[in-house]
Amino acid sequence: MGNMFQAVVELIPGAEGGSLPSWGERRANDRTLADIQASVRARGSKLRVRAEVVDISTDGCRIKATDYSTGDDVLIALAHLAPIAGRVCWVRDGAAGVKFGTRLHPSVVSHLATL
Repeated sequence: MGNMFQAVVELIPGAEGGSLPSWGERRANDRTLADIQASVRARGSKLRVRAEVVDISTDGCRIKATDYSTGDDVLIALAHLAPIAGRVCWVRDGAAGVKFGTRLHPSVVSHLATL
């Protein structure tokens, strides 16, 4: 069993030395710290919840929110952009990770991070 685990670990980029990379090291795109006020609502609901986006990337963001569960489809309204569709991937410690349905352009992420 140990050899099989080692073989799998060796296939994972960044797993030198036989240890799995942390969640952040496995992330496809770097997150940029942010302080963006957003309006978030579950898809199909009319209830909008204010949330703070604390980091963002082209693929997703982390919001301070406790109203959502893993797997929830959400729409996030940021600044002057059209609402962005996404899915909640994780929830813990008063925050939720959202994966966007469509990637944002890197220049959009840079702009949002300056707001």
